[in-house]
Amino acid sequence: MQLSLSYICDKPSSIQQSYIRLMQHYKMSVHMDFMDGHFVPRLGVHPEAVDELDYAEHIDIHAMISCNNPAWEDILKTQADVIFAHYESFHSEQQCEDFLSRDARLKLAFKPYHTIQQIDTICDRLAVDEFLLMAYNPGIKVQDAYYNLETLADTQRHVTVDGGVKLSTVQEFKDEPRVTLVAGSKVLFNDNYEENLQCLIS
Repeated sequence: MQLSLSYICDKPSSIQQSYIRLMQHYKMSVHMDFMDGHFVPRLGVHPEAVDELDYAEHIDIHAMISCNNPAWEDILKTQADVIFAHYESFHSEQQCEDFLSRDARLKLAFKPYHTIQQIDTICDRLAVDEFLLMAYNPGIKVQDAYYNLETLADTQRHVTVDGGVKLSTVQEFKDEPRVTLVAGSKVLFNDNYEENLQCLIS
């Protein structure tokens, strides 16, 4: 399992400190959210922040922006290892396929409207070997987790789970190499930071 620290959940220095403290125990990444205030109703970090993470061996970008947003040009210039574009942001699957062909790092992200089996079928059609699954609708704070993560067994692709991840989720998937969990406020970055950190490394 890979643990990806959500960059928007704490100040950059805390993200770096947490990454360094956890890298002896997990395969680590930093998760960068880009939001345009239109495709989803809030704003995220700017693309230039990606290349400031000189300590991170792996960076994944979750781009919650429209497919024709000019910010894509800057995103594709970054050093990110994986870049997730939302399936729902495209007007057609042909447009989606053409867009994904621009860069081998581009993969698909899905809002919680599809079952895992439906997502797998879409990825088969578009030759996508990994995807990001949103357990929540992006940009909406008060909502219940949509997915039963036991359904991850329905796919053989690598899956990044973003939203709804708890300490118990990390323990459940710790030995699963096909899963990346985005660690945010429910896992680490809250008032019980040190206690949460000890739970993660124990």
